[in-house]
Amino acid sequence: MARGNYEDRNGKDKPARKQGGVGASYDAPFRGYINLNLSPEQKELYLKWAESAGLWQSLEYHIGDGVNLSLKIEPKSGGFLASATQRRSDSPNAGLVVTARGRDATTAFGRVLYCLTILSRSERWEDVQPLADPDRW
Repeated sequence: MARGNYEDRNGKDKPARKQGGVGASYDAPFRGYINLNLSPEQKELYLKWAESAGLWQSLEYHIGDGVNLSLKIEPKSGGFLASATQRRSDSPNAGLVVTARGRDATTAFGRVLYCLTILSRSERWEDVQPLADPDRW
């Protein structure tokens, strides 16, 4: 897959979805968090991407690949937290979690899908962003 400004391509050159093999399970144990730090340019591109078919294509692709999405309110901040966990045990991203926040649920949801789209530039999310330090205070 060609690298470059993936956010502008709206998933048009997205690789075929990886299907779990026969007997693949969807209970991968937690391995850690991927904390993706977006550049100002990537954040700016998000608004355009979120209004395109890219958001819905990302949803279909990642759910079909075994990613579980969760969305909840964060009472402390008054905002929302969306998380995406790869549960397919034979995925190179098995057990990895990506999160995104927003003032409203729609924004948090869209942002986590956008992060997944960026991470999917490579088959292994850790090739795009290393695993977060588990001993971070």
